[in-house]
Amino acid sequence: MKAIQFAEFGDYDRLQLVDLPVPELEPGQVLVKMIAAAINPLDDLMRRGIVTLGKKPPVILGNEGVGVVAAGESDIPVGTRVMFKSGYFLPRGGTWQEYVVTQPQALQPLPDGTSDLEAAALRTGFQGAQLALTQKGGFQAGQVVLSPGVGGSVGNAVVQLALLQGAARVITTAGSAEKAQTARELGYQDVIDLSQEKLREGTARLTDGAGVDLAIDSMGGYITGEIVASMKVGGTIVIIGDAAGSEARFNIPRDFLSRDLHILGYRTITTPPPVREQAFTTIFDLWVAGRVKPIVARTFPPEQAAEAQRYQMEGRPFGKVLLMFE
Repeated sequence: MKAIQFAEFGDYDRLQLVDLPVPELEPGQVLVKMIAAAINPLDDLMRRGIVTLGKKPPVILGNEGVGVVAAGESDIPVGTRVMFKSGYFLPRGGTWQEYVVTQPQALQPLPDGTSDLEAAALRTGFQGAQLALTQKGGFQAGQVVLSPGVGGSVGNAVVQLALLQGAARVITTAGSAEKAQTARELGYQDVIDLSQEKLREGTARLTDGAGVDLAIDSMGGYITGEIVASMKVGGTIVIIGDAAGSEARFNIPRDFLSRDLHILGYRTITTPPPVREQAFTTIFDLWVAGRVKPIVARTFPPEQAAEAQRYQMEGRPFGKVLLMFE
């Protein structure tokens, strides 16, 4: 079978397509034949050795995806389409391989008529967004929410979920006029084009200078400083990523202390499993009902895994990037 792995930490070229035997199952395990697997920022951090999750090379990456049950005895019949509710703690590597061994409780059967590509792109962005909003951010209906990075999986998920749950307004950003136009064509209304104005200026314009109650920051870097300057007094910022940089600068007395801000860091993996499961159920049910929609930017074959990961991390696509195994 085809599998994408790295034998040592390093750049994109460390990803290699290898041929491995189809794994044999132990009692209680299920074999899934993959259709599509998503590429996420955590995969990049793991390949570089910045985050390891206790794993040593060789490592097969992949934290989400969709496939078909190919073998195993469980309550999920062979032939059932499924998506993964977790990926990095599976018995024999992640979802970037043609056949994945898993426990049945890590799988969610998919209703007929649902999209394979959307299912592969759904969980990490929307589950993380829901948990950051409600579990960490204390979101309440009627609040004004800021979610920079509309083209990112978390950025656009926060917009969709906050509006569905009663936000008075959700403001987002795009890095170019082209992305801002794409976002508006997809129905995102309050989009700040960062090529035309600063985030703090756009937020002030859209809120008549009042600022926002809650910000979910998946960007980091200079964007975090702009967010701090865009908050209402007593507002909350939940930082969940650093796509724009790992260091932030802001004026402590003017922007932070004077606004009595709460700045919190958050990782989905630190959340108790029952809370993660509830968030997954919420976003899965919304997706099945057609009320939220993951965005897929582009697909690649496994042979182009290094190019695909570079495109995800450096090309700043509008939506998720997927590896297609069939």
